[in-house]
Amino acid sequence: MQSEFTLKKIKEMNNEDRLWFVKYWANYVRTHPDKEWSKQQNVIINSQIQSAKACKLTPKQYLKIKGEICKRPD
Repeated sequence: MQSEFTLKKIKEMNNEDRLWFVKYWANYVRTHPDKEWSKQQNVIINSQIQSAKACKLTPKQYLKIKGEICKRPD
């Protein structure tokens, strides 16, 4: 029973952290020039694209790891 409580608490804390960050980022976007925050977003997006291109998994393999079904034909 202890592990369930711990897992529940961890999930609650994770949700609280996510909500805090969404509010933080919304405030940041409102209080900083578009050019400033959009450059930061560009760095993140480009790094995600670069990482995805470097991944050697097929979409089907990736979804299998996640436990999801690939509905795309082979």
